[in-house]
Amino acid sequence: MRFYLPQTVISPLTIVRKERRLPGRGDILVREGDRVEPVQVIGRATVPGEFRIVNLSQTLGVPRRAVRRYLKVKPGQEVRKGDVLAARGGLARRVCRAPIEGTVTGIGGGRLIIEAPPQVVEVRANYPGVVKRVLREEGVIIQIAGALIQGAWGNQQEGFGVLRLLTDAREKPLRVRMIDASCRGTVLMGGILADEDALNQAIEMQVRGIIVGGVAPELLEKAAQAPFPIVATEGPGSVPMSPRAFQLLSTYNGREAVVDGHFAGGRSILRPEIIVPLPAEPGTGPLELPSAPLKTGDMVRVVRPPYTGQTGTVVAFFEHRTSGYGEPCPDGEGDSTRRGVPHHRAGLQPGSDSVLTTDDRRQG
Repeated sequence: MRFYLPQTVISPLTIVRKERRLPGRGDILVREGDRVEPVQVIGRATVPGEFRIVNLSQTLGVPRRAVRRYLKVKPGQEVRKGDVLAARGGLARRVCRAPIEGTVTGIGGGRLIIEAPPQVVEVRANYPGVVKRVLREEGVIIQIAGALIQGAWGNQQEGFGVLRLLTDAREKPLRVRMIDASCRGTVLMGGILADEDALNQAIEMQVRGIIVGGVAPELLEKAAQAPFPIVATEGPGSVPMSPRAFQLLSTYNGREAVVDGHFAGGRSILRPEIIVPLPAEPGTGPLELPSAPLKTGDMVRVVRPPYTGQTGTVVAFFEHRTSGYGEPCPDGEGDSTRRGVPHHRAGLQPGSDSVLTTDDRRQG
């Protein structure tokens, strides 16, 4: 039986190409070959405004057919937020006001529709690199050279800042006392995010991101609402950062980095990423993930308990998935450093310069 494993990447130097798209067709402000910075606007597009439906009948407390006699506006009329749309006099005076600025586009059935003005949306590069390709009226592809660390969980935010290491060990959690005014505008790195007060302090200090091994389950909801990117390299849970990821990120303490917390599962796998821009060396190219099945001799990193974060070499495969954790390997060499791990909990490392990890199993 062969096992093909979805992979995440840890690489000290590679070429990454990122697509930046406008929300609709618009104007591209850069050309192929241009060097861009994260805050640089690469394009802008005009998108339609939102619609709001106002229930006049309910607000005024009158039947739908009686609403028109109380109207103060008509279709096509522009209104500002707070303008009176309809009013009912008498002892029980009731007023219905516009919830947004816009144009009245329809009235009927006791309801009124307001369309907000179109909005001009600017898209920034978010990455320091070179424009490799321009997608006409749609976006650009930016090429970046640097270290790449893919994670297992992110909060769908993205940002850019200077890395700041706050813990001296991969299993140590971020604490409130570590986060002060000097952390403003930086990307914090630590072992684990398990303290709500530390997260609140980071928000108050206006940091630009947090990178940890794991996020405690009870903090996931609050972390998902943070105004800056949060990436967990190992995933949800009080899990220490893997030794390789911690060592690599520690090396780049004080350097600028891009933190992208966007991720999705299923068929279109999208991993959260940390990219540390570095000078490209001759011969550096995009990292190509191997499509070969997992085999004896491959380096692996475990991404599920009880050996989360540990690395090692595949020495044999169990014939049955019922084999327990810690069983001696079938080759009979079972020393204390060998562990029986179900295939869907292992990861692939094809070379010494990168680590490819996995979090589920596909059989071939």
